[in-house]
Amino acid sequence: MVRIYILEGGAYSGGGEAMFQLGCDLLDRGYSVSLIDARKNPDELPPAKFDKYFEKGLRYCSLSELEDVSSNVVIVPESGTEYLLRFKKIKTMIYWLSYQNYDGKMIWNSASSLFGNICNIPRDCKRLAHFMKNIIKYKMIKYPIKHAVNLSGSHYATDELQRRGVSSVPLVHSIGVDFLEAGMYDRTEGRDDVVLYNPAKPSRLMEKLIRRGRFNYVPIQSLSVRQMIDLFRRSKVYVDFGNFPGPERLPKETVYNGVNVLVWSLHAAKTDDVLIPDRYKLSVHVSPRDAEDMIGDMLNNYEAQNIDFERFRDMVQDMQSGYEVQLDQICKTFL
Repeated sequence: MVRIYILEGGAYSGGGEAMFQLGCDLLDRGYSVSLIDARKNPDELPPAKFDKYFEKGLRYCSLSELEDVSSNVVIVPESGTEYLLRFKKIKTMIYWLSYQNYDGKMIWNSASSLFGNICNIPRDCKRLAHFMKNIIKYKMIKYPIKHAVNLSGSHYATDELQRRGVSSVPLVHSIGVDFLEAGMYDRTEGRDDVVLYNPAKPSRLMEKLIRRGRFNYVPIQSLSVRQMIDLFRRSKVYVDFGNFPGPERLPKETVYNGVNVLVWSLHAAKTDDVLIPDRYKLSVHVSPRDAEDMIGDMLNNYEAQNIDFERFRDMVQDMQSGYEVQLDQICKTFL
């Protein structure tokens, strides 16, 4: 019997949730699936919204419990490929939920460090030290991505891997199950002049916009899924001027609920992972005043512009069925 192990490193953003969702989807297909507990603090439990994945049968195991035999499979995110160097026989897969977070890169980019934010220096030094330690430990500069099955979760990851001569298989994850069950909502009437943003993705531009206080900026934080949906359905605009290492769920979840989206043209946001007209993808060098002019225009013309986001909404609507087909093909070919 094939045993599948999925690395769980304590990341509970959209990408981290995609790993849990993948585990449950494989359970539904009859596989034995365990989460490798690689959390730095095992006593810290995943958020309550992850309870549904454990209720479906996901269970933790330790690295020492993994059976390193050729019939089994281990799946790690791109941020945890160093773990693949510990195994000799097991089939290896990397799920590329981003590219910028690949742990085999020596340089990490962020929206803040584009402008020399000194606060990033300790973090980047720590990551560089970790990278150098693994070079010494494993006597390798590149991690073994060419010897694994690479599952690509975005157009951006596919393009970046292809540029480096690495082939990949698409597995583009959808938005959260709770959002899908609530259904698409594209009614435009009765919305407030609210500009949503994600405080977990800071940037100097967003900090300046908030300080200037021209609009009613509302952070998306400390909310249940139901509260998020209610907030989205009465708001007009979502802005994302943070780093875009992967396809990101919030642009999809907001547009799925009728919100118009404005992003930086950065990394994955440059591609069709954010399927919106180019006029809503601002240069990373845009001034706060020009960004405010665009935001003001989007608030004033919300209903007229909402049609510009229909392709993106339709894409999100179809993503789950596409994901199911892709996963079935991966199961037939590689598992």
